[in-house]
Order: sequence, then C-alpha cells, then structure tokens
Amino acid sequence: MSLRFPTKIKPLAGLRKTTLDQRIAELRSKKTTYVSHGEALLIQGTATASLRKQRIIDGKFDLD
Repeated sequence: MSLRFPTKIKPLAGLRKTTLDQRIAELRSKKTTYVSHGEALLIQGTATASLRKQRIIDGKFDLD
C-alpha cells in the first residue's frame, strides 16, 4: 500500500471584500443595460446551472 499524504483543502468561497448590502447598493446604482431576448435566455441558463444543487457521492459529483 502506498503512503498517502494529506492534501491542503482550499475554502470553496473566498473572503468578501464588500458586504452583500454594499454589493446590492452598487448594482442598483449601476446604469441600466438592455439585452436581447437571446442574451437574456443565455444569462438565465447560466444562472440556473450555477445554482443547481451539487453533491459529492463516493468521490463523484452529482448535479441535480
């Protein structure tokens, strides 16, 4: 059996430089950007994919 050395685990999320309330205020004060219907669908699909529930099962990723 080979020797196994511990791996350094990095945190999944980095430290926030700004608070959530500050980020919301920043986005609300930003100038409006108009997007086409196709761009809106692409953004919506990207957001949906990034919010899917993710689990690790037996060393494999399971995306719900």
